[in-house]
Amino acid sequence: MARKQTFLSATWSESWQESYAKLSSERQAACDEAAIALIKQTQSSGLRVKPIHPEKHYLEARINSGDRIVFRLEKGTIFFVDIVHHDDIGRYGKRRKLS
Repeated sequence: MARKQTFLSATWSESWQESYAKLSSERQAACDEAAIALIKQTQSSGLRVKPIHPEKHYLEARINSGDRIVFRLEKGTIFFVDIVHHDDIGRYGKRRKLS
């Protein structure tokens, strides 16, 4: 018998949508692949999911060598917060309100 796949509910912030729209089609495709893996809770070493320091309120997942997905997990829902370059990830080290 096949294992039942569980999916997280997903919500995308306004910041996420704006950042996504600015990506090239190739980078959007890579982002789509990473987001689906997160929603499906698929184990992938390429995502390198880890908390963003110092507060660890947000998590980051690697899309490619430069881009990161910023997100939160709460009660079966993944909140996609933003897409940023890895050099800019520090601005999510402290809590901020979702748009």
